[in-house]
Amino acid sequence: MKIHLPIPCGSFFEARFSGSAVGANAHEAGANAHRFLRAAERCTLEPVHEGFSSISSHVARVVLGLMLAIATACTQDDSSSVSPDMAGSAGAMAPISGAGGSASVGGGGAGGVAGMMMPTAGTAPSGGTGGVAGVEMMTGGMGDDSGAVAGMRSDGGSPVSDAGADVMATPSAGCSQGADRPEGGIVQVAQSHYFVFPESYDGTTPLPVLVGFHGCGGVNRGTSADDTEWLRLTNGSVFARDYVRFVPLSADAGGCWSYDTDIVRTKAAFDDLLESYCVDTSRVFATGHSSGAQLIVQILLSSHTMDAEHLRFRAVAPVAASDYGPMNGPIPVMYIQGMMDAERGNGDGHETVERFRAANGCSGGSVAYAEVSGCQSGSTSVNPGCVIYDGCMAPTVWCSHNDPQYGGTMHGVPCFAITAMHDFFDSAPSR
Repeated sequence: MKIHLPIPCGSFFEARFSGSAVGANAHEAGANAHRFLRAAERCTLEPVHEGFSSISSHVARVVLGLMLAIATACTQDDSSSVSPDMAGSAGAMAPISGAGGSASVGGGGAGGVAGMMMPTAGTAPSGGTGGVAGVEMMTGGMGDDSGAVAGMRSDGGSPVSDAGADVMATPSAGCSQGADRPEGGIVQVAQSHYFVFPESYDGTTPLPVLVGFHGCGGVNRGTSADDTEWLRLTNGSVFARDYVRFVPLSADAGGCWSYDTDIVRTKAAFDDLLESYCVDTSRVFATGHSSGAQLIVQILLSSHTMDAEHLRFRAVAPVAASDYGPMNGPIPVMYIQGMMDAERGNGDGHETVERFRAANGCSGGSVAYAEVSGCQSGSTSVNPGCVIYDGCMAPTVWCSHNDPQYGGTMHGVPCFAITAMHDFFDSAPSR
């Protein structure tokens, strides 16, 4: 079978699947489908059939789900072509289930297509435990704006939001309560923390979490949700639209973090978030600035393993931290610091980067990381200066920039950071 989908991003993507090709390399077939999905996610599909003039990239998810299901079914023709360790794969193929089933299409909802599910039955090869459960793609529809993409999940899992939608969600305990979005979309515990919920929060769909640790100083800690640093920086961004934002406050009114005091407070607030609200515990991401970035680094220290496991960060993006010693890993990291940070002795943070490289087992050099675009900060054209390291067990990116903000010190959160962090988190592999 050959499928051509024209995409106005400069080229045609072509996905090919055949019984022999898939049987020989099912992992590659599934990976190709996911690569296409990621590309289609960034483009708008041109009309491919009369009457479907509004086909969007979300429909590509449905098409790719069907393609992946076909690829999965083909592998069942020759069980010897499927390696036993594929039974645990959660990437290219859906997780293994003890029972399969016939293909089915759910009833249409208002405005469009309702979940197309293609489970396939089969017997696992030696070492497996059952048939392939299949892939379920759900989209709210094409007819009007009442539909919305719910995401992808394997049979028995939970739908996820469009942010990082190629990952099966791990619902928190709070998802079972089905509580409505808090009034005004915010929960504030005085002198402790803020939880801020996007408009899309419905109490049952697990959303990803952004944890933001403010920098030292009253202006960063703030006195309300309107002026605390990480809410101020992310308002109006994709984080505000798609994530639950969790912003802890330091015990110190001056805004500086003290590990022994503040880690206890942070973990307690995090536990409350998971127990009371519906979030995806497999997609918890952390960023922090200055003293807040230092706190992230300390959480990841080899001596604080239990704290890191408790907070279960999937990826981190500290801005202007410091070196505190060996860290646990691997963990995807985008480390950001000015190339001459006056608050860090005109340093560029290379010592901290070396700690992350060691934790992630990086064995090679670095190449330019073109995923981050430059920006304008006042009269300065900012070069993000990002590189990605080779031979790492987890993506390891270092952005050594020239944004002079924060009083000309290069110590602030640069103008490219919020978009770069979101894109990095969205592509971070599961741990």
